[in-house]
Amino acid sequence: MTTSRSAFTLIELLIVVAIIGILAAIAVPNFLNAQVRAKVANTQADQRSLATAIESYRLDNNMYPPTPNTAANQRFARLAKLTSPIPYMSSVPLDPFRQGVDYSNSGALFQPEDSAYPLWDPQYADTQRESGSVFNWLPQEKNRKGGWVLHGAGPDTDYEAAQGMPLHYYDSSNGVRSGGDIYRFGP
Repeated sequence: MTTSRSAFTLIELLIVVAIIGILAAIAVPNFLNAQVRAKVANTQADQRSLATAIESYRLDNNMYPPTPNTAANQRFARLAKLTSPIPYMSSVPLDPFRQGVDYSNSGALFQPEDSAYPLWDPQYADTQRESGSVFNWLPQEKNRKGGWVLHGAGPDTDYEAAQGMPLHYYDSSNGVRSGGDIYRFGP
């Protein structure tokens, strides 16, 4: 009496594994692009909320929140003026591209101070103030006078250098490796 066993052959298993590998190779880049698009949308929504809070602050105080030329660790403190004593927004939003692990800095974690959106008041953002001004390097903003600027890091998680190289906007056509930053300019 013979018993028959039904099982997959090695060839059938290798074919299934190959098909799963091909599907994963197609799906992973799309997933990464979707994550970047979600973070960009989150950054733009945060900047819209901050813009509303900044303009509300100006209406009440006849000035924008001051942003003296200080070290980067003052970013969070600059935006904190929008949460107290009068809450123009409930909390300071953090840049989604600067949260978690900082791969460009030996795998250290981003600190909240480093994750807040930089905000420049009209005096600091004025490209006519000095030739080396940050936004003098943006062709679209070269003749800009007045208004504030919010700055998001973009997928490369760093802020472009202020002097010596042209700054550029994030462009979704560059994919997940784009070196551009996300800006929002006030009136």
